[in-house]
Parts: sequence; structure tokens; C-alpha cells
Amino acid sequence: MENDPPPFARIIEEELIDYRIRSRFYHPDYVKGLGLSGTERVLEFGSGGGCMSRVLAHTLSSVGFLSCVEISPYWIEKARQRLKIFTNIEYLQGDITRMTIHENRYDAVIVHFVLHDVEPTARIDVVSALAKCLRPEGTLFIREPAKPGHGMPLSEIRALMRDAGLREIHTGCTKSWQRTWICEGTFKKSW
Repeated sequence: MENDPPPFARIIEEELIDYRIRSRFYHPDYVKGLGLSGTERVLEFGSGGGCMSRVLAHTLSSVGFLSCVEISPYWIEKARQRLKIFTNIEYLQGDITRMTIHENRYDAVIVHFVLHDVEPTARIDVVSALAKCLRPEGTLFIREPAKPGHGMPLSEIRALMRDAGLREIHTGCTKSWQRTWICEGTFKKSW
């Protein structure tokens, strides 16, 4: 349940590995590769405890803005505590499909290792809600594991984006340093 605190093991993993290691070494390279200028309005879907958010906030200039969207009250509060020094972040807790987020507001949406955790039957609703948030010609960046049983195949990512009205700019799969396959994609809103 999204209102329950996460298991203790997940809290420790997030604190020791995600926040202390990945957000310092792994996430900066990924964010740099997105080509953000720093002036964008960015929505990070499934921001968790703020690991990627910290890197995004550093990347954005004083005129750039980040909205962290997270379903878990525990993780959004953790992100709020960790990132309190940044004045260009807002925290939105809840289900993206039920939120009132302005249409056409964001230049970019980041979906990083979270959509595969959404129930398969709900994924199209989530992606459609994210697409509505994008400005015309806004970009959705997605990165998901492709491991069978805990991931998403590239074909599903492409189909979801297409069904939400987004056009494919780039997709591909690569092997990570952990020897697992990771799918990445860049999609644009055309209308």
C-alpha cells in the first residue's frame, strides 16, 4: 500500500546505495546526457527520496523548476527534508492520474526506474497523465530495467508512449555495469 512506510531493508538500500552512491556518481552522468539547458520546468515522476531530484535541482538554474511527484508520503517527506536547501522544487504527493496538474506546463518529464513498478493495467493511464503535463514539443525521458519479472520490455515502453500520443525520438537497450539490460527512450509531445 502506498501509505504504508517502505520495508526497513528498502530504506537502508535507498539511504546507503541510492542516495549516497548513485546520486553522486551514476545519476549525474544520466542527467548530463539528457541535454537540459537548466531553464526548463521539469516533472520527475516517482521521485522517491530525492536521489535523482538532487541531481536535477543542481542542473537547473534559478529560473528552472522541478516538481517531484511521488505516491508515497514517506518518500516525499524524505525528499523534502533532504532537498530543503533548494528553492526551485515543489513536492506533490499522490497518484498522478488523480492529481490536478496543469496541462502543458512542463518542458520535460523524467521517468526513471519507476514505471515497471506500476501495475501493468494502470501504466497507460499514468503515461497519458504525464503526456498531458508536457508542453507541445516537450520531452519525456524514460529509463527502465528490462529484466523479466522486474522490468519492462522496450516494445511495451514504445507502445505505451505511442498510445499516449508521444512520438519516439530515440530508444534503445544497453547492458548496465550490473550486467542487466536497461531500456531508455526519448519521446516528444506533438500537439
